[in-house]
Amino acid sequence: MYCITLRSRIDARITAWYDGSESRWSTDHKRQNLFDKKRDAGPICRELRKRCPRNAKFINVEAAQNVAPDGPRGDCRPNSC
Repeated sequence: MYCITLRSRIDARITAWYDGSESRWSTDHKRQNLFDKKRDAGPICRELRKRCPRNAKFINVEAAQNVAPDGPRGDCRPNSC
C-alpha cells in the first residue's frame, strides 16, 4: 500500500497526507488515500507537484506502514514518485 505525503521543509516530518478531498491534504493520517500500487499514486503525485511547484520536492509517494487490510492506516516512509 502507498500514500502521498507532504513533508516539512525544516525537519522532513510528514505534515500532511493526500486525502482526495477538494482541499487535497489532511493532517490526520487516518484520512489519507491509500493506493494498492505505487504506479497508481504516481500521476496524482505529479499533478500535485505541478499545482504546488514551490513544494514539489516535498511531495512524495511513500510506502504505507502499519496498515491492516480493513484496519487503521499508519504512517508512511519516504519513497519518491
